[in-house]
Amino acid sequence: MKKYLVIIALFLASCAAKKQAAEFEAQPNWVKVKPMISGYYIGISSVKKIGTSAQYITKARQEALADLAESVSSNVSSTSVLHSIETEYGFSESYNQSIKISTDDYLEGFDPVDFYETESSYWTYYKIAKSTYHEMKEKRKREAIETAIAKYQSGIQEQNANKPKEALAFYLQGLQAIKSYLNEETPAEFDGKSIDAGNVLYSSAGEILNSLAIKSNIKEIKVKRGESFNKALKFSLTYNNKPVQGIPVEFSYTGGYLKKDRQSSDINGFVQLEPEVLYSRNGKEQITATINLKNLAQKAVDDLFIRGLIIKRNLKPAIIQVVIEAPTLAFSITNKNSSDQTEGIVTIFNQNAKQYAYDLKPAKSADFVFELTYNYKRGESAGGLVSSYISGKLTIKDKSNNIVWTKQTENIKGVGNNINEAKNKAFNEFQTALNRKYFKQGIDAIK
Repeated sequence: MKKYLVIIALFLASCAAKKQAAEFEAQPNWVKVKPMISGYYIGISSVKKIGTSAQYITKARQEALADLAESVSSNVSSTSVLHSIETEYGFSESYNQSIKISTDDYLEGFDPVDFYETESSYWTYYKIAKSTYHEMKEKRKREAIETAIAKYQSGIQEQNANKPKEALAFYLQGLQAIKSYLNEETPAEFDGKSIDAGNVLYSSAGEILNSLAIKSNIKEIKVKRGESFNKALKFSLTYNNKPVQGIPVEFSYTGGYLKKDRQSSDINGFVQLEPEVLYSRNGKEQITATINLKNLAQKAVDDLFIRGLIIKRNLKPAIIQVVIEAPTLAFSITNKNSSDQTEGIVTIFNQNAKQYAYDLKPAKSADFVFELTYNYKRGESAGGLVSSYISGKLTIKDKSNNIVWTKQTENIKGVGNNINEAKNKAFNEFQTALNRKYFKQGIDAIK
C-alpha cells in the first residue's frame, strides 16, 4: 500500500512540475526578465488577484509606476535644502521615501505596454520616455518654484510687519510647494537677483525661529503641596526683542498635569498661567513655558515632513523653579483609654506622616488635624472565651475646622480568656489596620 502511495505522490509532483514549466513557458519575456530599453524608464509589477478585478488592476498599476519611479535618479545636490537638513539633523529616510512616492506626480506620460495574468496573479508593464519625463518634471518644477517665490514674497511682507507666525506659515507653504525638489537646486529670480528658492525659504524660516524668545518675569515660586500658587505666572513673547502677538505657548509641570496648558500671546506679547493646585512628593519641581512649534507647523502646512523641519528645532524655554513645601499635620485621640495605647497610635501616625514627607505641628498651627475616636463593644462568649469588638472613626479637618475627609473603620474582633485580654487583642489588630490602611488613606486624601 505504501508503495502505491509513493508512486501516486511522485506522479502528482511530476504533473505539478510540468504545469509550472508550461506556465513559465507561456509567460511573455518581460515577465521573466525586466526589459532594458534605451531612452525609456520601465516599470513592471505583479500582484495577487485579491478583491475585485478593478482593485487588483489598480494595485498593479500603482506598483508598476512605483517600480518605474525607482529607476529615476534622485541624487542629493550639495547645494540643496535636503543637503542642509541632512547636515543639521542627519540623513532623513522619511524624506527620501516621500521623494520616491511623489515621483508618481509627473508620470502622466507613461504608456501601458502590456499585461499578463494567470488564475491567481496579474502582471502589468509600463514605460515612459526619459525625454518626456524630464520635460514634464521641469515644467512642474518651474510652476512649483513660482508658487514658492510668491509665498516667499508674502512671508517677507509679514516678517517686516512684525508678524512672525504669519511669515513662518508662508515660508513653510513655499517649502511644501517645492517639496518634491528639495534634493535639487531650485533656481529663481527675485528682486533682480538669482536665488535658490528652497534655501532662502528654509533659512528664512530658521531666522524667524531664532528671533523668537520667551521669558518669565520670575525665577522661583514657593507652593504648599495641595495648594495653588498665589497669582498668575506671566511670560513675555518677543520677536527681535519686540512684543509679538499670537504665538502659541505650551506649559508643562514636572510634578504632573496642568488643567490649562496652552495659550497664545496677547496684543502685548504676554501669556499667563493662572493659579492651579500643585501636587508633588518632591521638594522641587519645574514649570516650563515653551513656544509650541507643533501648533505653529500644524496651522501652516499639512505635510508631515515640512512640519518636521521646525518641530525638530530646540527653542530655549522659560523655566520657573517650584519649591514644594509640605503641609503640616497634627494628630489627636479624643478618648484616651490607656496612655500606653495612645502613645503607640501616635508613634504609628508620626511614622506615616514622615514617610510621606509631612511635617508635624501642634493642632493649633497645623494645616490638617487628624482626629481619631474609637470604642469597644462586648461580643459573644463561648467555651470559656470572650470576645470584644473595637471600631473607630478617623476625621481630617483643615485650618478652618472644616471636615475634608472622614472614615469609619470596620468592627475588629479580639478573643481572649477574659474581657481585658480580648480588648487588648482587638486593639492590636485595630492599631495594625490604622497603620496599614486608614492613616495612608487619610494622607492620600490630602495629597
